[in-house]
Amino acid sequence: MAATTDYKHSSAPSLKFVLDVTESSNIPINKTLFAFDWDLTLKVYNRVSQDMFVRGREESVDVLHHLKQEGGRLVVVTARDPSPLVWETVNIEVSALDLPELFDDGVKGEKKGCIPMKTASDTSMYVGNGIIVAGYEKAEALDQYCKSQDMESEHLVFVDDFVVNAYNVGAYFSQTEKSGLFKKVTTVWWDPKALVPHDLPSLPNSENSYSDYLIEYRKVFGVD
Repeated sequence: MAATTDYKHSSAPSLKFVLDVTESSNIPINKTLFAFDWDLTLKVYNRVSQDMFVRGREESVDVLHHLKQEGGRLVVVTARDPSPLVWETVNIEVSALDLPELFDDGVKGEKKGCIPMKTASDTSMYVGNGIIVAGYEKAEALDQYCKSQDMESEHLVFVDDFVVNAYNVGAYFSQTEKSGLFKKVTTVWWDPKALVPHDLPSLPNSENSYSDYLIEYRKVFGVD
């Protein structure tokens, strides 16, 4: 059977909504994989003030620590172009925000660091230290990462600030031929509009989920 898939929209100021998602799923945190986009989802960078911080700040960091302490597995999966240099850049940013101990350790059977792999659709990805760099093939990358880890998680919670990415991950794992990894998938579009103007002067055009041509994606999450 295909995974049961829920599409959720949140404009909450912090990651506390993830706790509600896990509680309502009736699947324990220690049976859940939490996959987070990086830019504008976990990490916010204000180009004007040159301030880099965790979105939701201390409240979100507390949620991440709680998930880890309860036995959840946490990974970063970014749409940045896959290369060892990009992986290293994200790894440095994760360390700069004091988050590295929260994410998966290395790759099963491999030393820590950047490991080249292939996604489920045979394109390049680079993984290690709980960081997955695979361009926009996030679902395919998560698929391959979980298989390489012999992961036994029953629930995937995926969080992304861009509506298309959130939709694609849910659609991928809801297909019958992708079944077997998870019993349930919850994909959350964490709307970044609330970041403006307090944390950011504006959103990048590339992250504008409210473009007219994306209306069908937004409707899946209950937003016009």
